[in-house]
Amino acid sequence: MQTWHKIKLDIYRVSYRSCRPYQEKIDDFYDNGKIRFQWDMMKQAYLMAGDQTFPAVCSQCPLNLRLVCEGCNMEIDGLFSFLNVLVQYMPECILLNYKLQDDFLDIDIVRQLYNEMIDLEKQLEKVDWPVARVMNGDSPVLAPDGQDGEQELFYPWEGEDEDTYPYGSESYYWGRSKDGIIVKDSFGNKAPYTFSKLYKEGFGVYGVSTDGKLHTFVPVMGKFPIWSNPEGYGGQELVADIKKASVVFRKQLNAIIVFAEEAMKNNTGLIFEQLL
Repeated sequence: MQTWHKIKLDIYRVSYRSCRPYQEKIDDFYDNGKIRFQWDMMKQAYLMAGDQTFPAVCSQCPLNLRLVCEGCNMEIDGLFSFLNVLVQYMPECILLNYKLQDDFLDIDIVRQLYNEMIDLEKQLEKVDWPVARVMNGDSPVLAPDGQDGEQELFYPWEGEDEDTYPYGSESYYWGRSKDGIIVKDSFGNKAPYTFSKLYKEGFGVYGVSTDGKLHTFVPVMGKFPIWSNPEGYGGQELVADIKKASVVFRKQLNAIIVFAEEAMKNNTGLIFEQLL
């Protein structure tokens, strides 16, 4: 399933964070009597009126890893798939002891996690992982990587033995299995083939099965299968392919490694929070 998590530095154990004076000063009270700290007021003033005090404080903070407002935390997508990789290639990983819904990892656990992620990165360089690549002819579609760069747009197999359909729209859902691309409509009817490719032609969408058969999709609720990402990036073809697992899960690995390094440098812990 598609999941979104947030990884955070446990900033409250770091006394020299720039936001501390504002997070400890009471500014007002909510109608229900709950304390409203000055930090909350500053954030609201920034979001509602563009006041620059909030980003100015964050820009001076030694914990601001990402050089943005509240750069001490970061959203991570696909952590569910990443955990399935751990089950297969590092089943003793400390991260598998947590549900990662709202979990705190203290500094000793963070040190262990960091070493495990470095080892895992080396292991995954030797592992092939099924993906579905978004293509325009022979050229891969590129999308922003969230770090002022671009990356190839692809969707990984979630690592489940059972078929999963995490992508699509209200008309068709699709996923990447071990063997190819699988599709079902919103009524639960599965396409009769596993596909090596889906492609758009004219006003229609077609699929080429792994054994070379052509399948024509009919519109459901006026729509065909789609494979655009939330930002609207989508090419003419969705192609089953293989990539190195170290590339497929680079975002998750890098996020955990970078945040663990920063936590160790500041002698604090990490928090994993599930958003979706």
